[in-house]
Amino acid sequence: MILYLRQTLVVAILGCLVLCAAFGARGGEDQVPGALDRLGPGDSIQVIVWRLPELSQRVVISPTGKIQYPLVGEIQAAGLTAPELSAKLAEALRRHMLQDEEPEVTVSLEALNSYRIYVMGEVMSPGELAPRSAITLVQALAMAGGFTAYAKRKDILVYNRKADRAPIRFDYKAFIDGAEDSEDPLLLPGDTVIVR
Repeated sequence: MILYLRQTLVVAILGCLVLCAAFGARGGEDQVPGALDRLGPGDSIQVIVWRLPELSQRVVISPTGKIQYPLVGEIQAAGLTAPELSAKLAEALRRHMLQDEEPEVTVSLEALNSYRIYVMGEVMSPGELAPRSAITLVQALAMAGGFTAYAKRKDILVYNRKADRAPIRFDYKAFIDGAEDSEDPLLLPGDTVIVR
């Protein structure tokens, strides 16, 4: 009986450690709330209208940020969250439908195609990155093949002309060495990473 309790306790502790590690490893995801859940050009979305399957469909947001939707026509989608677009579509459908019921619309992101990061300078493979989900600066550097022999690892810059923030300075060496004040920032769509 004691052996069984001991094994159960060990499993419970290991489970807690795994959960703590999973949630603790999220890093800088909360640094810019809402910045990554905005829809953008090229994103693929699924629109479901409850009890009206003929209006439910997969749509790709155009380069101008709009979608073409039955009964509604063209509607702005880029810059909105999925729930905001759901409400906007429901309101537009409400004006065009002759039913007494309110349309229930759900929009979900199928494929994040608008998330682009640019890495320049002293990396092995500079250029555009199109990750499938949000990434951090260190992940972007890894995707760019790592540093060249001439890279200044203590002064990496991150710019974003759309975001209302100053350029971020990142000390890769301090981060790898485990400095307490060093965080791996989450990159926003359109960020440009410059390694000198």
